[in-house]
Amino acid sequence: MIMRVRSLLRFSTLLVLSALAGCAAPLQLDDALAAAPYRIEANGRIVVAVKINNRGPFDFVLDTGSSISAAFDDVRDALSLDTLPGKRVIVHGAVASGTFPLLDVEHIELGGESWSEPRLVWLPGATTAVAGADGILGLDFLKQYAVAVGAKERVIRLYPRELVAQRAYRGWASVPFSPRSIGAGAAELYFIDITIEGWKVPAVFDLGAGFNMINWSGARSLGIRQERLRPEQVLSGALQSKKLMARLDADVVTTAGVRWHDEVFSIADLDVFDIFGLAGSPAAILGAGLFTQRDFIMDFDRGRLLVRFLMAEVDREPALPPPPATTSDGSGR
Repeated sequence: MIMRVRSLLRFSTLLVLSALAGCAAPLQLDDALAAAPYRIEANGRIVVAVKINNRGPFDFVLDTGSSISAAFDDVRDALSLDTLPGKRVIVHGAVASGTFPLLDVEHIELGGESWSEPRLVWLPGATTAVAGADGILGLDFLKQYAVAVGAKERVIRLYPRELVAQRAYRGWASVPFSPRSIGAGAAELYFIDITIEGWKVPAVFDLGAGFNMINWSGARSLGIRQERLRPEQVLSGALQSKKLMARLDADVVTTAGVRWHDEVFSIADLDVFDIFGLAGSPAAILGAGLFTQRDFIMDFDRGRLLVRFLMAEVDREPALPPPPATTSDGSGR
């Protein structure tokens, strides 16, 4: 799971403009299985109120960078939750990993929709990344639905997956995103392919992150060198904290021929990039700030992130050609 403290992002142009041939009626409010208000914290995270075993509410973060949902110490103590004997899972954080027990929980409720016998891992919640949150709703919960996030009204709606998968949406960008396995287990995260100034970079779609990240392999391919240190910045994950190394100001970021400008990426070689198997090649993390200023829908059945956009926000200029290949020492060849 990938948690961040403060947002460095500002929204500009959307990621992808796909051919949206055909048009179906927009989602009707009464189609939703559940609806719940949310708030956006100063660090960019989306927070909703949930009930656990009919008690609460508790503040949980929507986190597509976490394959499993979690509760922190305060929730376990408040509800006197027991752990499940012999049930422990490996949790991969941005800057650390560990093995933690599962809690004995009857059900979790969001907006009237109940999740029975969830696999809820107990995390210590000892870093500043989790300040103001009681837990995390990860992909194991979110993937049960098509999840719509309304920007203006600030309401989360849960729909049957097949309902959204069968529809097309005119006036929405369709961002392909696909699951990739992480670590040695069956856990998956969702990736979006982007191009930063001509370099192709796989990026994790991570609503639990407050800002964008890129590893040093990606930064060096763009001409950034490690002497540009900014050690005063600190990255806090759910398990540990780590100093950030530098910052990348990307002039142009594109995908599928659409570009946006002047985006910020913090640079660090995090444990999570090793887990992805991408430590030796460019890799990035896209935080929540890129998405929360527009309505968007997570359609897991069709592997697409639908984002409402205005035509004036779409730049259809051709993408820049890739830069010349470089050797490991940074020289051209």
